[in-house]
This record gives sequence, C-alpha cells and structure tokens, in this order.
Amino acid sequence: MEQIYNSDKPIDDKNKDRFNRNKFSSRISQTIINRKSDEGLVIGLYGVWGEGKTSVLNMIQNDLEEKDDIFVVKFNPWRFKDEDSLILNFLKNISIVLDRDLNNAKEKFGGFIKKYGIGVGVGVLNIDLTKIGEALSDTELEKLKDRVNAFLKESKKKIVIIIDDIDRLDKQELFSLFKLIKLTGDFSNTYYILSFDDEMVASAIGERYASGDKLSGYNFLEKIIQVPLRIPQAQSQDLLNYTFELLNNAFSENQLDLQTEEAQKIGSLISQNILPRIKTPRLAIRYANSLSFLIPLLKGEVNNSDLILFEGIKIFYPEYYQFIKNYPTYFIESYYGYRDSKDNAKAEELKKELEKISSSYSNNDKKAIENLLKELFPYTKEVFENYSFSNGDIRWEKEKRIVSPKYFNRYFVYSVLNDEISDVYFDEYIKSLTAKSFEELSKETLEIIKRIGPNDFLSKISFYEEKLNWDEKKCLVNLIADSQNQFEGMKGGTFMFGFHNPRKEAGRFIARMLQSQNDENEKLILAQSLLKINIPFTFSSELMWWFKYDKTNGIPTFIGSDLQKLEREFIERILEEASLDNSNIFIKFEISIFAVLDYWYDYDKDQVYQYFEKNLLENNKNISRDIINALTSTIYSSSNPEPYKVDFKKDSYELLKKYYDVDKLYDALMANYKEEIEEATVQFFDMDEGQTEYNAMRQFVHWYNEDKNNLIEDNNQ
Repeated sequence: MEQIYNSDKPIDDKNKDRFNRNKFSSRISQTIINRKSDEGLVIGLYGVWGEGKTSVLNMIQNDLEEKDDIFVVKFNPWRFKDEDSLILNFLKNISIVLDRDLNNAKEKFGGFIKKYGIGVGVGVLNIDLTKIGEALSDTELEKLKDRVNAFLKESKKKIVIIIDDIDRLDKQELFSLFKLIKLTGDFSNTYYILSFDDEMVASAIGERYASGDKLSGYNFLEKIIQVPLRIPQAQSQDLLNYTFELLNNAFSENQLDLQTEEAQKIGSLISQNILPRIKTPRLAIRYANSLSFLIPLLKGEVNNSDLILFEGIKIFYPEYYQFIKNYPTYFIESYYGYRDSKDNAKAEELKKELEKISSSYSNNDKKAIENLLKELFPYTKEVFENYSFSNGDIRWEKEKRIVSPKYFNRYFVYSVLNDEISDVYFDEYIKSLTAKSFEELSKETLEIIKRIGPNDFLSKISFYEEKLNWDEKKCLVNLIADSQNQFEGMKGGTFMFGFHNPRKEAGRFIARMLQSQNDENEKLILAQSLLKINIPFTFSSELMWWFKYDKTNGIPTFIGSDLQKLEREFIERILEEASLDNSNIFIKFEISIFAVLDYWYDYDKDQVYQYFEKNLLENNKNISRDIINALTSTIYSSSNPEPYKVDFKKDSYELLKKYYDVDKLYDALMANYKEEIEEATVQFFDMDEGQTEYNAMRQFVHWYNEDKNNLIEDNNQ
C-alpha cells in the first residue's frame, strides 16, 4: 500500500482555508486595491514558523492578480549571495514584470516605452541585465532607482512586491535585504509585503544596532515597516479538528482501527495535553506524518494508544522524551519494594529531575506532561498520587504497553530487536495451530523458543489463553511436550523452585490448559499421554506434580479416581522404564527419587514396601548401596558446573522409615559393607564437597544409632 504523507505545501485557494485567515488576507489586499495615495507602503506580516504566513500571502496574491492595474512581483532574496546581486536581481524582477505586462496590455504604450528606452533584452532599466555580477556605484544605483520610480509614477500602475521566507536569511543577508527595502521603499505606487518571524529577525538585526539586543532590532524594524501585522493565531477548535482529521487519515491509510472507547479516551488526552502544544498547522502535520511513518513499522508490535501519545511527547515535549529514553527505571519499575516499603529517595529524585526539565514550560504544560506520564507510565502515580503497583500488572505486558520492560525499547528503536519476535508473526503462529501439520509446527516452535527463550514463549502464549479453543490448547500442550528439552531450566540448588524455572512454568501452563477443559475424560486422556514413556521422565515428573498439587482459584486440576489413574500411569511408567535396562528406580530415577517415592507411597504404600523388600532380597549388596546413594542429597552450585553429593540428611532417614523397615536396611548394609563403614569416622559436609558413598552409609548408621538410642531412653522413662 502506498503510504500517504501530508505535504507542508501552503494553500493557494481561499476555499481551502481551514483557519479563518481569508478575512484577514482580504483586508490586506483590499487596502492595497482601494488606496488612492501614490506613496509607497511597507507591510510586515509577522508569524512563527509553520503558522501559515505563506498561505495568507497566496490568498492576497490571488486577490491582487484579478486587478489589471496591479502588478505582483514575488521575490526570493535567499537565492542571492551578495548585496549587488540582491539589489540588481530585485530591479530585474520588477523590470521583467513590467515589460511583460505592458507589452501584453491592450493600450498602446509605444511612446511611453520609447521614452524609457525599453528594448528587447534591455527592459525598463535600459541596462544589460546579463551583467548582474558587476559592481555598481551608489550614484548608479540612485539613477536606476530614479528611472524605475519615474516609470512607475507615470504608468499609474501599482506594483506589489511580496518577499517571503525572510527569516531564512543569515544576518548579513538580512542587512542587505533591509538596505534594499530602505533604498526602494519610497517608490511611487509600490507596496511591499514582508513575511517573517519578527522575533527571530529582530534578534538577528539587533546585534548590529544600539544596545545589540532584540529591542534594538524591533526599533530598527519600526523605521522600515509602516504597517506591522501579526497573522491571526489559529483557533484551538480549528487546530483540534485539523489535527484529528490528519490523524484519522493516517489511521485509515494504515488500517489502524481503534475501539470507540479507546478512541474517545485518546481523543480526550490529545485535546487536553497535546493540543496546547500544537500552535501551528505545521506542527499538526508533523505529528500526523510521524505517525504515518511509524504505524506500518510498529502495527501489531506495540500498544496503539501508547504509540500515539508517546509520539506526542517526542514531538511536543522533547526534553521529557530524551529523559525517559535515558532513565527508564524511573518509569518502568515500581517505587515500592520489599514488604511494600516505598523508595521515597527515588521518588524525590524523579520529582527533582522533572522540575529541572520543566523550567522552560508553562504551568499548564507541566500539568499536561504530568497527565501523559501518568497515563503512559502508571508507576509514576506512585510518585504523584497515592497509588501502589508493587506487584506490577501482567496486563501491561499483554497489552504491549510502553511501561512493560519487554516492550519499552520497541517504542524507541521502531522495530523488533534481534532477540525478540514479531507479535504480528506470533499472531499468525497461533492462528496456524490447527492449520499446519504437527511436524511443521514442531519445527517452528523450536525456532521460536530458541530465539526468544522458553519463558518468553510461555509468556506470549499465556496472552492468548482465553481465546484458544480446546484443539488449539491441546496442540500447544503437545508442542511444549515435544520441545521439553528446551525447558530444562535450573537443575537444583537454592532457587530450583523459583518462578522463572522454565520447566516449572511449562508445567504450570499445561495444568492451566487442562483445567480449562470441562470434559473430564478429554482432560484425563491428554494428561495420561503426557506421562507415557515417550515423554522424558523429568518432564513427566514435573507435570505429575502439577496434576497432583496445583490449584487454580482453589480448584485442583485432578481429583478422586482420575488422580489415582494418573498416579497409576506414572508408577507403571517408572517401573517399565527401570525394567528396560534391568535397573532399579534408585539408579534410574536417582535425581527424582524423593518425588517418585512420594507419588508411589500416596498411591499404594504397601507396593512401595514390597519393592524395597523384593530388591533387597534379590540383590542385597548393590540395592542397599543404591538406596543410600539415591537418598543422599545432590546439590547444584553456581561455582561448580557439575552436581555433587552432600549429606545423607536426617530428613532422608525419616523418609526411609516411612517407606521401609530401617532395621532390615541396616542389617543389609552391615552385612555387605561393615568393614568399609567402620574403617573411618563419620563426617558431615553440609553444603560442601567431599562426600563418598561409604561416608553416606556411615551417616545413615549415625542416624540409625541415634534413633535407637532415643528409643531406649524413651522406654526407660
């Protein structure tokens, strides 16, 4: 689609006037048309950049050109580099206009033309205009001036000289231009209309006169300009309507649809907080054009409302924009921390920094930017108002808002970063869940997870949960299970149960998906498939924990007979997998032995006892060693890349007492490892390295003897 931008071209037709400047321009043109005096007049048209001065000049010119007795000359002084070129080209412009208009007139000016020496290629000045670059003395310039003035006076015609963009000139060029106007300002029947930003020009000229300030510049202008006029400021309502018309065009062109409630809210925020900074139509155009450029880049990737408002800050409050960009922590983090204590120091820092930035803004502008900050960055309400967002708000990420750390940078770089993935693409990925083959989806899922990471993948999916049907949810569950090796996460240690452990987050997500299914049979069938031997045990074990213990809104995922079926499925899978290589659960599932025994004991404690009994009888020596080794804690340290054993803890001993007869295990150990156990004194390492399998046996014996001694003491009391 071809992108349409709003041009900054001035209007040339009164019918296109949007800001009621027609009456103003007509008043100027009628003044010139009706004026009887033949004395020259210099009119100054003052206005800031983009306020519409050129449009007013065009409307004046249209009125004047309808009159046969008025010649209009548009002169662009910024095209000429030196003073002589400026003056001579100015006179040349007048000569060309007069030559053309007189020669095309119905009246016969033969004698008149002869008198003033007008000839082909020579013109009114009777000089060779091809020699513009040659310097002329002041005397020669005066002769030329007198010649043109006499011509104008006798012709009874009015000439209007329009000079626009004067504020584009540098200081020296300004001096030359006003010298020219002063030199020719008393031409008969001659009118100048000079258009410029008076403050800018006065400041530049003032440096050369009197006290060298802006006031001196204004005093100088008063000597040149006889009729100073300020362009009428566009009315707020007209600017608001114009701004909204441009914005609507930008949205329509890019097929950006805002919901009615959202559009009304944005419209209100713009009119109250951005419109006061839109002083000219050109600024409205700049705002709309900026959005016209950005929307195609960020459509679907950011929050539309935030983009519209934040671009307003960028254009109309640039100092704030830069501060937000450089110091995001003031805007995307809560001011409340541990135990809801407020970081007052940080809040005061923000207030001081904003006060520095706002020194050049009016009180109304300060209030406006504060309103925008609170809308875009709700955490700032914790500074300005009695709010607390200490727990954050997941909706901000779901809505792709600028306050979300995951989306903040996207509003500045105008694209998706290398370690991110387009939300538009992800939308299509979700839509294709029931359209593509599982093999295609599996490959695509793996690529996405590798690019953005497993937690971000789950986070993105969670935003779609409410809209997914059961087939789509089932597909996602199977895709996650198929990609389970990407969700390994932390293998243990202090934070192994942290919220950002990818495997736990995957288990949490799957449990939610299952719980959303009202058909208990459908839910059970999918859960059972995830406990089969084709799914790696570590992942199935994680899922079993969520199936057994997770509750959403107080409701468990599985209860009663369905939970028992899953427990049976899980235990059967454990035993089957261990038997495949003639192993036992203490070797095969050492890393998960505590969870395995816990599930099994809840399902059938007698079966657990019999498993211990059977294996000890069949393989007494090895199984006793395997049991102690499996129940000896393993630790994963950031300082050591490899896991290592620490102590056989008192808790492990107590669990063994629950599962089996510790007397029988003690007898088995002493029968097979008595010499190794008694050859050294028991040691305890806490979290340090150094554990051996024989020392772990000694630790078991230590707890066993302590337990027996306590029992004897209890019996003697």
